[in-house]
Order: sequence, then C-alpha cells, then structure tokens
Amino acid sequence: MSWAFSLMNLRQIFFGQKDGYTLYIENKQYRLCFSVREGDALSSPDAFRELTKDSKVLTSSLINHYKLTCSVKAGMTKEKTKANIIQGVQEAVAFLRERGFSNVCEQSGETGQIDVYQLGGNLLILSPESFSQLSSGLSLDNQTYDNQKENIVGGIVGAFIGSLIGGALILLLAQMGYVAFAAGLAMGFCTIKGYELLGKKLSRTGIIISVVLMIIVIFWANQLDYALLILREYPDANVFDAFTFVNEMIFSGQFPDNYWFNIILLYVFTGAGAFGSISSALSHQTQRYVTRKL
Repeated sequence: MSWAFSLMNLRQIFFGQKDGYTLYIENKQYRLCFSVREGDALSSPDAFRELTKDSKVLTSSLINHYKLTCSVKAGMTKEKTKANIIQGVQEAVAFLRERGFSNVCEQSGETGQIDVYQLGGNLLILSPESFSQLSSGLSLDNQTYDNQKENIVGGIVGAFIGSLIGGALILLLAQMGYVAFAAGLAMGFCTIKGYELLGKKLSRTGIIISVVLMIIVIFWANQLDYALLILREYPDANVFDAFTFVNEMIFSGQFPDNYWFNIILLYVFTGAGAFGSISSALSHQTQRYVTRKL
C-alpha cells in the first residue's frame, strides 16, 4: 500500500491506492473516504451495515451519492489509533472487494483513472475529466467573488449583528457560571460570517473590523453580566440603571471583586475560540483558489 502526504486546514491527510480502491484518510477526524458503486446503481446505506456491525474499529458508515465515509474508533494512544486506522482500511477494502464494488469518480460514477484532488477547501475522489469540469466552475466562482466590490458599511452591520449573537451566548454561559471556548468559536464564526454575508466578500480589513467589534462586544457582555448580578440583589431596579451603575463604577476606577480575573479569563477563552474561527476563515480564503491533484 503506497501513501502520499499532504497538509490541509492544519489537518494531516493521507491518501493513496489500496488494492484498486482510491481513498484518503482524514487523520484529525479519523475518517476513511472512498468512492464506490455497486453494479450500475447507487448504493444504499443498507449495503454497508455489515461493514460496521462486525467491526471493532469502524464505528459508522455514511454513503452520499458515491462517496463512502467510514469513521474509525480513536485509540488511547497514537500507536493504537494508527493500528485502528490500518485495520479499518483493510476491513473496508476487503468488504468492498468481496461484494464487487467498483472504484468510481464521486461526481460522475465512472470507472477508470480515479485520483484524489483538492478543489478549494475540499478533497474529492475524481476522474481527470470531472476534475477539469469542477475546477473550471470553481475558477468562475472565484472570478465572480473577486470582481465583487466589498461593501464595508454592510460588512460592519453584518459583523455587528453576528457579534451580538456571539455576545448573547457568552452572556448566557456567564450567567450559568461558565466561560467556554465554544462561545468564542460561535462569536468568531458569527462575526466573520456576518461581515462576509452583508459585505459581499471577506478581506483582511473585514477581519480587523470584526476583531475590533468582538473585543468591544465581549467587554460589554461582561459589563451586562455584572449588571444582571446586581439585579439579583436589587430586584426593584431595572437593567438600564444597573448597567449604567456598573459602567460608572468601572470608568471611575472602582472595580468589583475578581473583575480583572473574570474579564481576562473571558478574553482568553473566547479569544482562543474566536482565533480558531478567524484562522479557519483565512485558511478558506487562501485555499479557495487551490485546484490540484494530490
């Protein structure tokens, strides 16, 4: 079995041929990906139940058109996970061979020369003809995207709406006594996506604007969290008065107990999550122009 190695979205991707079947392995998610056809028809999910039923390492299978994806059980160690992946590949290939599945292009279902290709941020198992067609379509889409004029005002509005959604989630978790990395991911995704949707395209300027808005919204979410704590002690007060009181305290240099610890923790956790979303967005922008055979 021969393997090649590539790096995509900070994930290791192994790909190659095994006994006539083209496949790739998403090492971070431990998924085996094939493109197969049973006879002249599309395969049904029932056809692969036996594959995972009797396996100790393959936990699930999903067929979408011709694309077969099998999840591999992670081991307690890297070596055990590697052994599970090797065993999973062997079991899957043996299953496909025994039942006469053909190795096909996931786009057209045709047999012949089939390889793994990268188109933008996606890996596909294709024939050269399908790759040529899809890469031409991707080039046209990228041309259209590049020719769009960035609407910064619309982008700011979209990023602001997205940051408010993320801020609401952060506030909800804060009221429950949690600071979560996932909230930062949601904040980053919603803000960046909001900018791109209403701004028509995402540039580095848009990312900077989005980051500034996230910093501001996280600060005000923390202030509102303290205001809601005050309302618990003084239920006759209203949110506006409590929020105003907290801001007056902070801006006059009077800080509640653990104020700096809480806000730094909030920025660290949500910032780390948001950074992940921003890195993903930048990676997507870079990879959207990549079309190649792996």
